[in-house]
Amino acid sequence: MKRKKSCISWTGIAFLAPALAFIVVCNVIPFVWNFVLSFQEWDGFHEAQFAGFANYLAIWKDTLVQKSLLNSIIYAVCSTAGGVLLGLFLATLIFKLGGKEGSFFRLVLYSPAMLPTAVVGMMFVFFYNPEMGLLNQFLKAVGLGDLTNVWLQSKSTAMACIIFVAIWKCTGSVMMLCFAAMQTIPGTLYESGKLDGASFGKQMRHITYPLIKPMILLSAINTLGSQYKSYDLIFTMTQGGPGNLTSTVPIYMTKTAFNFGKFGNAASVGVVFTFVVAVSIILVRTLLKGEEYEL
Repeated sequence: MKRKKSCISWTGIAFLAPALAFIVVCNVIPFVWNFVLSFQEWDGFHEAQFAGFANYLAIWKDTLVQKSLLNSIIYAVCSTAGGVLLGLFLATLIFKLGGKEGSFFRLVLYSPAMLPTAVVGMMFVFFYNPEMGLLNQFLKAVGLGDLTNVWLQSKSTAMACIIFVAIWKCTGSVMMLCFAAMQTIPGTLYESGKLDGASFGKQMRHITYPLIKPMILLSAINTLGSQYKSYDLIFTMTQGGPGNLTSTVPIYMTKTAFNFGKFGNAASVGVVFTFVVAVSIILVRTLLKGEEYEL
């Protein structure tokens, strides 16, 4: 019996070893190297020089770093909140609809999540184009020509337009996760609710949403992490412009490291950014933490 258990343990370790090696090589080692690099000055060619905390002190003096960090927080929080709320709402509608109609709309609403992010960015660049873009053309067609704007070049609308695209892109994934969780709830609970006179809205509020809260939390954390590290969508649409208006931390780090050869500065910003992301995830877990239910 002991020999059998030992064989099972070694089999499990053998299967897990490749995944563990991949995580160590692709995540742990780069993170440790980035942390070490954050205390050095290195241009990518010459020998690195120890700089102590100079790179971290420079962060608090550089207004562009602070603006990029603020933009990243605004972008991630707003797009995550919008994506999760809208995804949960759409999952509720599809769950109510059911049948072949529900399957059709599920496919249609999930399709944006399947598109490459760079393609989505380029598509909406044309959508927001001030001369031939669909949005301005539509406003002119319905007699609202005064509302036309240079959407991606205006200080008041550039970041909001990017956040709208991010929500459109991530909503489908949240919808599918929440809908899958709804499918696991026993029908007997809804039948009991109907017998007690509960409407569909009350059933959702008192039965469905509490039971799928772990999935809502998982969706929020996954979406938040993805939005924080988003680079391709923002770079494709504005490249951090106009000026540095929509610059986020990933864009700032890439420009600082590869355009100006300041790898140490970029690494220190990355370490601070990692701390901000970790705190944000902890806050989300705290806000969405609820009771656990057994079905």
